[in-house]
Amino acid sequence: MVCAGGDGVRSGCQGDSGGPLHCAVNGQYQVHGVTSFVSSQGCNVARKPTVFTRVSAYVSWINSVSSSHSSVASC
Repeated sequence: MVCAGGDGVRSGCQGDSGGPLHCAVNGQYQVHGVTSFVSSQGCNVARKPTVFTRVSAYVSWINSVSSSHSSVASC
């Protein structure tokens, strides 16, 4: 898991589950997380970060599943 937001300015909202946490790396955006859960107290609540599933923990699985589909490139 990885947490982001919680600064009272940026955070996830109800309905965001499954959405990306993406970061610019060397001028290209990479997906680092998939929204798992958000605060039940609302959007952009201070000290209530959004919790994401860490994509890097699943890269091997993603590649093994996507390799069975020839039209999908590996990560």
